[in-house]
Amino acid sequence: MQNLNDNKWVEIDISAVKHNLQVIQNGLAGKSRLIAVLKADAYGHGAADVARILYQKGVEFFAVTYLEEALELRKAGISSSIILFSPVIGEEELKVAIENNITLTITSLYDANLIDTLSRQLKITVDAHFKIDTGLGRFGIPLAEILDIYKIFLDNPYVFIEGIYTHMAEASNKKYTLKQFTRFKKVLDLLEDNDIVIPIKHCANSTVFLKYPEMCLDAVRIGTLLSGQYPVGEMPHPFILQEPFAFKTRIISINEAAKGNFLGYFRTYRLKEDAKIAIIPVGFRDGLNLEVANPPTDFWDLLKILIRTFLRYFNWPRFIPRVKIKGEYYPLRGKIFMQMALVEIPLHIDIKVGDIVEVAMRKTLIAGDIKRLYIKDGLPGKVREDDKTVYVTE
Repeated sequence: MQNLNDNKWVEIDISAVKHNLQVIQNGLAGKSRLIAVLKADAYGHGAADVARILYQKGVEFFAVTYLEEALELRKAGISSSIILFSPVIGEEELKVAIENNITLTITSLYDANLIDTLSRQLKITVDAHFKIDTGLGRFGIPLAEILDIYKIFLDNPYVFIEGIYTHMAEASNKKYTLKQFTRFKKVLDLLEDNDIVIPIKHCANSTVFLKYPEMCLDAVRIGTLLSGQYPVGEMPHPFILQEPFAFKTRIISINEAAKGNFLGYFRTYRLKEDAKIAIIPVGFRDGLNLEVANPPTDFWDLLKILIRTFLRYFNWPRFIPRVKIKGEYYPLRGKIFMQMALVEIPLHIDIKVGDIVEVAMRKTLIAGDIKRLYIKDGLPGKVREDDKTVYVTE
């Protein structure tokens, strides 16, 4: 770590990424193709470098949500197939996508006409996948329109319909997932009845892959499992996954405070005993203690949120965020500052300024300018001069 001047960074363990890939590939057993999902900067792990790691291990198909993400991969030298999950709606953006050999998603008649027109003008071959809406309600082609949209490309020598897919709304819900799968199969049967062959059919994400192997079809889209986590909800846990991700920082100051002293803005915590207070340079700005503010999914989800908030207010130990220093966990106290946080440590614990602190963070909410250090066999790489990434070559 002596190469880094910053007091906070993310470490990505290359061996853990490779391990997770290997157990997934073993689970697929060659029956379905792996599409590695690298959206949201590979769930915070660094899309370009994770793509390099996966490519070295035989992964040749990646997926992202937006064009900017795909272009970042191309800029980083990733030449494999990259499918966009979202439609490209502007002519200039679509031209860039086609020129960079990005695999497009067709979600509507509008998309189809735009791709048809521009591919003919550019005279460049385009790979594309149809996206079918079977119940997510975001975007996708309805059953009634699929044949008309397919016919647009019958005399277009530049567009190859490589795949067709749908997206499950609640893969942990078997009844609704089966309903979506049935709708998707109706589309596939309709195409087959009209002698239309589309090579890659896919509807499985990480949860579907784990719970419904019969739905894996020609390819599966895996992101969460590669990042070392199982999806939320009850499901099989057939693999031992490894966590590749660790957010680390350093203690920048230490002071001692007496029992009864208040900590932080609005004095939300009062010390119950004498303690050392370690200050770390991590706060809301960096993503510490941020939460996704989606509405509760049902009454029980709402109740859990309320109970968790209630117990956190009363400093119930289980619900207080903690950090790890020298293998032991210590609580964060008081309100999180914009760029700092306070850690309560017993007086007898030997700590010093500069000690490394590991902080639990939501990977995708971490500030984008935090450096990433790719480690292999416990050893760090070198800082690249062209961006914020630190990496190890094979």
